Amino acid sequence: MVFEKTEKLSPSLQLKLLHVWNSEYPEVLKHNSNSFEQYLKSLVNLQHTVVTDDDHNFCAWYFEFDRNDERQFGIIVHHNQQNKGIGKALLQNAKLTNRKLSAWVVDTNDYYKSDGSAYISPISFYLKNGFSVEPTRWDSDKIKTVKIAWH
Repeated sequence: MVFEKTEKLSPSLQLKLLHVWNSEYPEVLKHNSNSFEQYLKSLVNLQHTVVTDDDHNFCAWYFEFDRNDERQFGIIVHHNQQNKGIGKALLQNAKLTNRKLSAWVVDTNDYYKSDGSAYISPISFYLKNGFSVEPTRWDSDKIKTVKIAWH
């Protein structure tokens, strides 16, 4: 596995990440290329870690940014690469350079991916990796999430 950190994404990599976002996250969070680009541009102090295998195939994407005086993050592990320790390694690496991390996480299994398969909440993954569930929720008309934090 190759873990590559970068602050800028090439246009081709950004398109690949958009595809993975749309296939791995709940369909209600789906982006088109313009909205995805605008989303990324809205994130302050954005840094990426892209994981590929030895054949340069995409495995995972971790990104972190500043919002509301916190270091927040997102993570997507391709469904074919889950349960191989990649997500855990990404979080361990992030913990080396941050004193606190937070994220908004879907905490139910009520959503579906764009292919119709169930989106399984990653909340148990984060709890196993030292995060706690905060008493703060962010529920919109599209999706319901809970805040998680590590410090």
